[in-house]
Amino acid sequence: MLPIQFALELEASTNIYVAGLSDAAATGIAPIITLINSSQKEFLQLLSVASAINIDTAPYPDINETQLLGSDSSWQQLNQNTAAADASMTELITLWAIYTAIDKSIQFYQQAASNSAHPQTRLFYSSLCQVKKILRRRIDGHIQIYYNHYWGQLGFAPFILGKD
Repeated sequence: MLPIQFALELEASTNIYVAGLSDAAATGIAPIITLINSSQKEFLQLLSVASAINIDTAPYPDINETQLLGSDSSWQQLNQNTAAADASMTELITLWAIYTAIDKSIQFYQQAASNSAHPQTRLFYSSLCQVKKILRRRIDGHIQIYYNHYWGQLGFAPFILGKD
């Protein structure tokens, strides 16, 4: 199996998972799920185009961060509109699951870049990795809102807060 095929299957599986969540998402995180779902669709489209390319004869498509992730202002607006008072553990667990799936794709793109002999392929996977890291960080920002809410409720951090 070629790495691009694996990437396509990985993103398709993640897309199916996130799309399922968008239908059943709690109202508090529905806008976040919608942005993530949109991002996943864009990744799938980019990988579909890239999978049809013979790297020896044509370059990979350009990676447009704004197209893949959505605008910065839309994510910033979500942070402002997230009410910690309405936090629920179900929403936190949902965001964790998505965060984990995104983290696994980051790990794959890092490995694909490291194990590629072709410079343009390394650059392509490294770029995908960087965009996924931005997406993961944006999701982590929302998770932190929930951490802070529960920290305030409990009086201590409910979980060990790791470093990125």
